[in-house]
Amino acid sequence: MRKRIFILYLIFLHAVLCLVLLKSDFIRRVETKLGRGSTPLSITNDSFFQRMVRYQERIDGNVPPGSVIFIGDSITQGLCVDAVANPAVNFGIGSDTTVGVLNRLPKYRCLEGASAVVLAIGINYLTTEGSDNTLKDNYRRILSAIPPKVPIVVSAVLPVDETLLPRKNQHITNLRIANLNDYLKTLCQTDARCVFVDTGAKLKNNVGGLNSTFHDGDGVHLNSKGYIIWIEELRNTLNEVRHRTTSS
Repeated sequence: MRKRIFILYLIFLHAVLCLVLLKSDFIRRVETKLGRGSTPLSITNDSFFQRMVRYQERIDGNVPPGSVIFIGDSITQGLCVDAVANPAVNFGIGSDTTVGVLNRLPKYRCLEGASAVVLAIGINYLTTEGSDNTLKDNYRRILSAIPPKVPIVVSAVLPVDETLLPRKNQHITNLRIANLNDYLKTLCQTDARCVFVDTGAKLKNNVGGLNSTFHDGDGVHLNSKGYIIWIEELRNTLNEVRHRTTSS
């Protein structure tokens, strides 16, 4: 009788353990620690993403007309947008992908009155083995989702230092980034509202990766010196966009 109770107890413990593992992100966290996980394409299920979108929805109602809206991932989130344009709003969210941008664009009513939208997104998708064609299709959909009279600045995906990337990010290569940027440049040429800006050439080292002078040590995120260069390029491009808008 005791043996049967013990066996039932073990079965119960295993059932509870399996339920906890399946209902939580424990497995994903372990995979990430081991370098086997990757950034999920469905970032919209992430609690940090959801909290950030809620914060940004509160900001959205107070954005003055004529603002420049910056949309992107952690590299955008770390950008002092006021150094680029004023008034400006930073809607960057760390770890975001084109999937997340498509999900949150309809929530930003301020886009209707924006003087321009600056879009800088894509690097997190490249951490996966997802199809680059899907990424390109997402970009087309993003441009279509932005109100038709609002100018768009598409920033090239910036280079990385491949030698510093962890195993889980092995799918990020500067060749893949270059191919994506070629596509984005071509895509912008098909949309009269769109201007493509590529700061990569000013940030690269002699082998085509992100120069250590311009990143914060992880090979991906810009430091203050890197941001100064990106800010200048974005500012010049926005001035070009404004001149084009006033001339037409």
